[in-house]
Amino acid sequence: MNRFFLLLVAGLMIAGSLLAQDPYTNRMNHIFQYVDKSRITTGLLSDYGLQMVEPVYFDGIPADSNYVEMSTWKMLYAGMYTSKINNNVSLTLPETVFTQIDNATHATAVPLAMMHYQYNGYAMFNLKIVTI
Repeated sequence: MNRFFLLLVAGLMIAGSLLAQDPYTNRMNHIFQYVDKSRITTGLLSDYGLQMVEPVYFDGIPADSNYVEMSTWKMLYAGMYTSKINNNVSLTLPETVFTQIDNATHATAVPLAMMHYQYNGYAMFNLKIVTI
C-alpha cells in the first residue's frame, strides 16, 4: 500500500511538472534564465528537472545498484524528461513510454527497460556531463 501511495504521489508530481505553465516550470525557468542553454550539449540538465530518484547513482557501470524495479525506472525516466532544457535531445513522453511498457507486461513476459543518456549537471558550479 505504501508503494502504491508513493507511486501515486510521484505520478501527480510528475504530471504537475509537465504542464507548460505550472509553478514548478515557471520557477525553474526563472532560476535558470541566465544560463547559456547552448552550453548544455546533451539537452538535459539534471538540476533543472524534478528528480525523485537521484540519477548520479546510475553511472552506466553494471552493478547491483543499477538494477531497479520498474517503478524506480519510471521515476528515473520521468526525471530525465523533466530535465530537458533545450532542443538538443528528443524524448518520448513518459506516458507513452509507460503505456508501452505496461502493454508489454503479461503473465508470460516481463519487459526489460533500459536507458542510456548523457546529461549535464552542475557540480560545485562546474558544468559536467554524466552518462546514465
